[in-house]
Amino acid sequence: MHRRRRSHRHGRRIVMNKPGVRKPTRAALSALIARSRFTAQYGFRVTAVADDACTIAMPFQQAYQRPGGTVNGPAYMAAADCAMWIAIKRHIGMEHDAVTSEMNTAFLNAARRETVYCTARILKLGKRIIYGTARCHDRKGRIFTHHTITYARLRK
Repeated sequence: MHRRRRSHRHGRRIVMNKPGVRKPTRAALSALIARSRFTAQYGFRVTAVADDACTIAMPFQQAYQRPGGTVNGPAYMAAADCAMWIAIKRHIGMEHDAVTSEMNTAFLNAARRETVYCTARILKLGKRIIYGTARCHDRKGRIFTHHTITYARLRK
């Protein structure tokens, strides 16, 4: 059974780690991103980890630019997917895995040649399904995209 505690900031419930699961450090999560084939090309950096959220940074690259000088949609979606993956690893540990089964994206504003930050939060950590949200934003908090993401846990 997962322990839950109330967040004093917002009064909502957040999921805690199972007893006995070692939480990966920020350095371990950063190393995981750097060595993973599907994330290495983006240059993601883990900027913050907490019990209720993980944030990554996606430095601007010319490859992300679409006509008009804005960041393309697949870059935001990759950042959201990676941020959620890191948040999940923080809760279930490095030895367990889960894969994306669904993602819905709302494009709200456009980033232009700037670093994009993405913060993911797990809302439900189930035995088979993990559900959460991610938002891509600038340093000041202006939201570019909002994502709802479902992951499926892999059985060993």
